[in-house]
Amino acid sequence: MTSSDADLLVQVREVAMRLLARREHSREELRLKLVQRGFEISSIDPVLVELIEQDYLSDARYAQALVSHRSQGGYGPLYIRRELKERGVTADLIESAFAQADVSWDDVAKGRYQSRFSSQPVDSFKDWARRAAYMQRRGFGKSAIRRVLGDWQGRG
Repeated sequence: MTSSDADLLVQVREVAMRLLARREHSREELRLKLVQRGFEISSIDPVLVELIEQDYLSDARYAQALVSHRSQGGYGPLYIRRELKERGVTADLIESAFAQADVSWDDVAKGRYQSRFSSQPVDSFKDWARRAAYMQRRGFGKSAIRRVLGDWQGRG
């Protein structure tokens, strides 16, 4: 390894550490950010391995942090699972993060619904469907949406 190669690895590590100082990242997310900053994969991968070995970079910790953060922001499990998958977190780590999370998804759904729609009554099927679609975009499944909104049948 030449001194210029060593200098490049130091530069990659410094940028990676600055990014990790702000918040947790998944391995794939950090790799992408380093590529976007002009570094070559051949310089990035050894640094990522080193950061994982030193426990500065952890997909498991990232997944747990994202589940906690997004649930507090009113996002449901479907949205969060999709986001984790898009960021390169394995299915096993995703399931582990959800198993360790102390989250009542019904409470998150009710809180998100109340925050968005407060006490405005549903006045038509179109309004009910619009609200249900909003909750679905936020990552809640049909059963959770029904528990929060109720079924349309029997109204009005």
